[in-house]
Amino acid sequence: MKRTTIWLAMFALLAFTASAFAQVGRIEGDVLKRGTTEGIPGIDVVIERTDIKGSYPVKTDKKGHFLHAGVPYVGTYTIMVSGAGFAPAYLGGVRPAQGEGLKIEMDPGDGTKLTMDMIKKGGGGAAPAPGAKQPTAAEIKKQQEEIEKINKANEKNKADFEGMKKFFDSGIAKQNAKDYVGAIADFNEAVKLDADQKAIWANLGLALFNRGVTNYNESIKGDTAKKDAAKQDFTDAMGAAEKALALVEKDLADPAKAPAAKKEKTTYLKIKADSASLLATKLGVAEQADAGVKAYQEAAMLAETPAEKISFQVKAAGVYQGAYKNEEAAAAYKVVLEADPENIEAFYNLALIYSATEATWQDSANNFQKFIDRAPATDTRVGEAKLVIAELIKGNKSLVVPKADNKARSQPAKKKG
Repeated sequence: MKRTTIWLAMFALLAFTASAFAQVGRIEGDVLKRGTTEGIPGIDVVIERTDIKGSYPVKTDKKGHFLHAGVPYVGTYTIMVSGAGFAPAYLGGVRPAQGEGLKIEMDPGDGTKLTMDMIKKGGGGAAPAPGAKQPTAAEIKKQQEEIEKINKANEKNKADFEGMKKFFDSGIAKQNAKDYVGAIADFNEAVKLDADQKAIWANLGLALFNRGVTNYNESIKGDTAKKDAAKQDFTDAMGAAEKALALVEKDLADPAKAPAAKKEKTTYLKIKADSASLLATKLGVAEQADAGVKAYQEAAMLAETPAEKISFQVKAAGVYQGAYKNEEAAAAYKVVLEADPENIEAFYNLALIYSATEATWQDSANNFQKFIDRAPATDTRVGEAKLVIAELIKGNKSLVVPKADNKARSQPAKKKG
């Protein structure tokens, strides 16, 4: 059975960048008319970094409030305010950790726009205006400790990301080489470093499924110990697929990511469904039949083409049939025929189901004939179906010999779903 590797299309540096963002802070406050609580709208606010070069201009809103949420956390700032009808003012020695809830009062004036040169010439440096809060030695030490903590976390996240990608790439290479044991080991190491990457879980599920197929094939050749190993692999593959499915849900809620996420979810559902199907139909774990059917049906709902939708519906019916739930299987194949009246898989499998009970032999013969009329001549089941019809008639002389559908025969043969 051919399997396609699920690539990690783009590593979202979630853990790494989340800590990196912690290196920026916010500076916000209110510009007020002196001696009042009345905010001044439209005032130019320049947040000027004084330890190194950097400038962050904003304006006050209609309530006189200003905010800049992206200033570097490590820095010292002077805040200069200017506006028509007011004398300029400033606050010096501001740090982002203390840059919330600042109050800057302005007096009436000529609207001069303040610059750092003017401050330096006027006051010999960026001294704080009245009411400005200066950081204490303890606060400065705390800031430095926080910065060191952030830098260490960033270094660890970067190392974890590089290690995760290394294991992921190695797992992909081994999976392509059909070294499923090695691929599983690598994907397990990758997921330890970043459990929020859905592609790692999906590829782990795929490798487990493929190893399960290998173990199952060896078990039917006589190595009975491999049967339990196959069961465990298919069970673990379902678990990995469920992890990927849980992670893809948040992308489905994002309109920009939803189309790609929809395809990803279909792929993850198929891994889960294929694993549950083999557990139920080949390894006797009948309770997994419903899980396999449900996953195939959900994948059918997400399918982008009618042919893909029908294919998943046929697979769902096949799980019921393989688990000896013939009543449910027959109902599912009839649903397929409602959507695709020429589907040869539905006709063939309905015929097999009906052949199990003498009371429905006529239905069996009729469905076998419909299959024969539509299947390509190269399909080896055509000859078998003809022999079964003959045996059914031999076993029950009252059966009506099905007539060939010449119209169906003249139509191009459909490929198997």
